Amino acid sequence: MELGFIGFKYSGKSTLFELLTQNHFETIRSGMAESRRGRVTVPDNRVDHLSEIFKPKKTTFASFDCIDIMGIPTGSRRDTSSKYLEAVRQVDGLVAVIRIFEGFGDDGKPVILNPVADIQHLEDEIQFADLMVIESRLEKVEHMKQRGAPQYDKAEHDVLSLCKACLDDGKAIRTLELSEDDEKRIRGFRFLSIKPLLAVLNCNEENYLKREEHIESVKTVYPNMAVTAVSALSEKEIQELDEEERAMFMAESGIEEPAINHVIRAAYEGLGLLSFFTVGEDEVRAWTLHAGEKAPDAAGTIHSDLEKGFIRAEVIQYEQFIQTGSLAKAKANGQVRLEGKEYKVQDGDILNIRFNV
Repeated sequence: MELGFIGFKYSGKSTLFELLTQNHFETIRSGMAESRRGRVTVPDNRVDHLSEIFKPKKTTFASFDCIDIMGIPTGSRRDTSSKYLEAVRQVDGLVAVIRIFEGFGDDGKPVILNPVADIQHLEDEIQFADLMVIESRLEKVEHMKQRGAPQYDKAEHDVLSLCKACLDDGKAIRTLELSEDDEKRIRGFRFLSIKPLLAVLNCNEENYLKREEHIESVKTVYPNMAVTAVSALSEKEIQELDEEERAMFMAESGIEEPAINHVIRAAYEGLGLLSFFTVGEDEVRAWTLHAGEKAPDAAGTIHSDLEKGFIRAEVIQYEQFIQTGSLAKAKANGQVRLEGKEYKVQDGDILNIRFNV
């Protein structure tokens, strides 16, 4: 699972990326473009509780990779912006960091805070980058049609034309209801505007106190968009304290956990991901899956052999297991279910895969 961080220059995007990755990342240079790649661990109290029960040799939290691209200059030409965005074509979802703090932009002018307009501006850049790809491909497809080439695929032509009409209308491809076959036909293009998008409002302290108002202003215009807020600069200051000072400051301020954890969970959940668990004396581990994926997909996430030889999945929900206290007792009570290939894995499922290779 990989997420791409996008945003305009001076939005605090890189600060947020450094917080999420705890400054563990590698820098990748390609031509004039530069990006950074790191891994984010998903905080989950359920993993902690399961580890307390099983006392395993190893505990592994769910995680996802992320790429931080260079900030897009606000006054750049669209074909220039497209080059910045190429680095995130391969990711599974996008995180748009939106500035909610006063100051100056890359043009030296005071920033006018308008999160809705900034999100629309980013969406426009994303859609334009996709439109360039579609127009280039449609030109080739039309040429094949005119020549009567055997490679011509009318279904591909139709779905690309549908996507182009959507973009020409100023809408993201993710708003289309595409058939499974059509989704497969365009999967290779890695369209940016088909990817789920999470908006993170990066506030100063004053605006963070009014974060619900800012979130609501975005949700009013984008009701289906996942939106959350953080004060990256404040979080950075907390993270720079030594462990004892940090714990004392958080206790005095009534902070149970860093707000950055909410951003991680919002990214995880808002982009359609869930966690399932495997447990035992050797390891307690959280695994990442797309919502709607089935038991064999979960088996394949653990190991390809488990998916190939999948027979059944033993399943119990985390909450039910905690109430019971042990797997042996849960099995004796008939609380552990046997599920087949069509079972859709739910967030919080504890799975044991039965397989034969």
